[in-house]
Amino acid sequence: MMNDILNKLKAPAICLIVVGALNGLISILTILGGVARFAGIGGRGSLPTSDAERFGFYVGTFASYASGLLALIVAPVIIYGAIQMMKGKKYGFAKASAILAIIPFTSCCFLIGIPIGIWALIVLSKPDVKAVFKGESLPPNFNPPQPPPNF
Repeated sequence: MMNDILNKLKAPAICLIVVGALNGLISILTILGGVARFAGIGGRGSLPTSDAERFGFYVGTFASYASGLLALIVAPVIIYGAIQMMKGKKYGFAKASAILAIIPFTSCCFLIGIPIGIWALIVLSKPDVKAVFKGESLPPNFNPPQPPPNF
């Protein structure tokens, strides 16, 4: 019974690991691109001439590199939580990794992270899955509730 539940956790956990790895890779490339840009590698483009355009340019540049740095920090947390989810341990980390994959500011790949994170949260919210994380044994005849008769 416990192996069935761990198998149920495996697919969303693997997908979260992929999202975390992609986040890490994209954020490293973003940061390296910013470092190369500021180092003058590849030539410098012309800066905007008006003060308002220059301000927007600098704010956008800072925001993109800050989000890349944040995603680089969060990527190992997503991967660690997904690994714990696959093992059926540390429910809090597993849930946190699913939530972090959904949030756009912490995930460069939030477009694929949103459905995967929601899927992981749905699986983690099931009572039999929670019981495995708590280390409780399930009753042998554990069945999900039946739908209403007029369904």
